[in-house]
Amino acid sequence: MSRHDDRLFYEKVDDAVAIERTIGDWPITFLVQPVTAGFLHACTIDDICHLLAHVPAGDLTGIDLFLLRQPTRKQQSLRPAWGRLAYYADTGKYRGRAIFLDAQQPGKSYRWSRSLTPDDATELDRLRSHGHGIEEDRRGFTVTSTLESIRTTQLYRTVLHELGHHVDYRSKITDRAKDQTDYDRRRDIYFARPSREREEFAHRYAAEQVRGLRDEGIIPFTRLDAPAALKKDGLDPAWFAAP
Repeated sequence: MSRHDDRLFYEKVDDAVAIERTIGDWPITFLVQPVTAGFLHACTIDDICHLLAHVPAGDLTGIDLFLLRQPTRKQQSLRPAWGRLAYYADTGKYRGRAIFLDAQQPGKSYRWSRSLTPDDATELDRLRSHGHGIEEDRRGFTVTSTLESIRTTQLYRTVLHELGHHVDYRSKITDRAKDQTDYDRRRDIYFARPSREREEFAHRYAAEQVRGLRDEGIIPFTRLDAPAALKKDGLDPAWFAAP
């Protein structure tokens, strides 16, 4: 099997446009895939950079890549996601710790069962607060998203949540490890923790950042999608539905 075939599905972004940015003193490579019909990238690179410029100094240290990826329709159907953190991603040309945001389908509706766990109910309330349309019937809930509600969820929730996982990992492993053996030991302990414990840390981190950024008047902010700026980076404004 070739090295290419060994990549995970979300690492296969060979057609992505690469853009280098520096946030504070930290360099990050952004990889942006073209979108297919019906999909859009809700967050622009400028959106993400503006948000991350206001998180605590040092929290970005160790994030190498930011990927705006186009999922296949099968992936979107079987494994829908707003985004994810890869502690180590290998796209072939670019490697390192990476935050992914998946392109979404504004206007598409999807169903939620009426049988909600407490976590599901919390997530549904969160989506409602982000502006997603939610209609209830006897069988469950229909959630309909707009470009703006998707942007709110991905920018003010997903990005900060995944960054929280990174901060948790780095503070417990990378910043404490004395050598490779110690690093491996700490890493095993980290992933032996219940996933709920790791999720709760990321939830708290994101919530604290949102509160602070709102109090400072940093968020919400108008979408930074000037076509000229997108074109300057070699991006097609149509991928973002820019005016």
